[in-house]
Formats: sequence, C-alpha cells, structure tokens
Amino acid sequence: MGSAVVSLAAVVLIFASIPVFLKYFTHHIDAWTANGLRYGVSALFWLPYVLLAHFRGRLPRGIWAVALIPTVPNFLSQIFWAMAPYHNDAAVISFVVRSNFLFIMLFSFLLLHEERESVRQPMFWVGAVGTAAGILVMYWGGVSLGSMSLTGLLILISYAASWAMYAVVVRRFMKSYSIRLSFGVISIYTSIALLLLMFIFGDWRASAALSVYQWAMLLLSGLLGIAFGHVLFYKGVHAVGPIVTESIFSLIPFVAAFYAFVFLGERMRAGQWVGGFLLVGSCFCLLKAKRSSRRT
Repeated sequence: MGSAVVSLAAVVLIFASIPVFLKYFTHHIDAWTANGLRYGVSALFWLPYVLLAHFRGRLPRGIWAVALIPTVPNFLSQIFWAMAPYHNDAAVISFVVRSNFLFIMLFSFLLLHEERESVRQPMFWVGAVGTAAGILVMYWGGVSLGSMSLTGLLILISYAASWAMYAVVVRRFMKSYSIRLSFGVISIYTSIALLLLMFIFGDWRASAALSVYQWAMLLLSGLLGIAFGHVLFYKGVHAVGPIVTESIFSLIPFVAAFYAFVFLGERMRAGQWVGGFLLVGSCFCLLKAKRSSRRT
C-alpha cells in the first residue's frame, strides 16, 4: 500500500506538470510537431521492451491486431491534448479535463455491462449536472480574460471524451494482456500515426532551432507524461483500485494551477476557481455513485 501511495503521489506531480510543459512549447513549436516528437520519445522507450518480448516468444498472439482498437481513441485524444494549450491556459486545462470521469462512466454504461448500475445512482446525475455547470462557469470566468476560448473548450471536451473512450476500450479489449505490453504496442502504433501527421501538417523543421535546454524539456515531458507516468499510474490502480486513484487524482488540477502560477505566471480568477471546485466536487459525486453501485 505504501509504495502504491508513493506511486500515485508521483503521478499527481507528473501529470500536473504536463500542461505547463505543453504551454511552454506553444512559444516554440506547433502542436503537430510537439505531439509527434513527444510521443516518438515514448515509442522509443517502449520499443526495446516490446521487441524483447517478441524475440523471447512472450508477445501474445493477436495483441497487434487487438491493440488497433484502443489505438484509435488514444490517437484522437492525443491530437486534442496537443492542441489544448494553444487555446487555453495550463491551469484551466487541468480542471476541465477532469470531466473525463463523467465520460468514462457514460461509455462504461454503453460498453461494460458490469458498470451500468452506476448510471442509475442519484449521485451520478448530481455529478453529471455539476460537471456541466463547472465547465460552463470555467468558460464564462476565463473567456473574458483570454485564458480560454470556445474553440479551446470544445477541444478540451473532445479530449476528455476520446480519452475516456480509450480508457474503457482498453479495459474491454486488452484486459487479457500485460499492461506494459498493451501500452507499449499502443504507444508504437500511436507514435507512428502522430509522426506522420507531424511531417504532413507540422513545421517540424522548426525543431532544429530548439536549444539544448528546450530539447531536454521536450524529451523530459515525453518520458514523464507518457512513459513513466503511465507505469506508475497502473501500479497504483492495481494496488488501491480505481476509486481511490481517481480520488487522489482530484489533486492534479490544484497542483497544476500552482505550477502554472510559479512557472508561467498564470492566475485563475474567482469565477474560474468556482468552476474548478464544481468540477472536482462533481468528480467525488460520480465516485460516490460508482462506489454505491458496487454495493448493490
């Protein structure tokens, strides 16, 4: 239990830093280039592990075909995630993407029979309404300050929905495979697609002008956010369960807001904080609905 808590605490610190990294890159490279390079780092990290499993005969038959299914929503979510900081402040991103838990429950209702009782709980609807209200309050509180736009809001909601679909599809189709192998294969597929988009739509030549420090930040963000962060995340989930994990993850937006203030000078206004607390509070209502459904 102790190591799991340490892992999840590390994940909170890591995941909270990624919007700040991405916002920093908006001044130097475009979204397509940042996306392709960061996910390319993740693929290089996982490639030796997947190849070693293949040559040792430990790579399950059929994993490459099945992994294509979750790769699609993961690919889409990464596109929206990379675009988000070009239209939103880093702190705003971390709060609004908490709405992904609502989408996870909705997609679970559609695809996972054992999760359908959650939607029938009264607290689910309290959480759903609260999530919608929190997003609207965040939007109205930030649009006048230039920290958020309608395009940015739509991008964040699209990211939350596509990432939630990815999470549910992984659970349904990849549960018989090793977590590390599953994520490794999905990462390789996703990085290939994102690198193709980088060469087609991105100004990838601009990366040659990056300083050593900027390249270090780019590589670090890819390793932390995509490679190391996910390993620690899955370790924590297996040890303490998804409900405790999501409860701890409610700290991420507040840590991200602190990072954004320190490193980017971003300040959330009162209306945005109200919307942020509404979103986080709604997550706890959804968690309550999920917990109650498991008791019935």
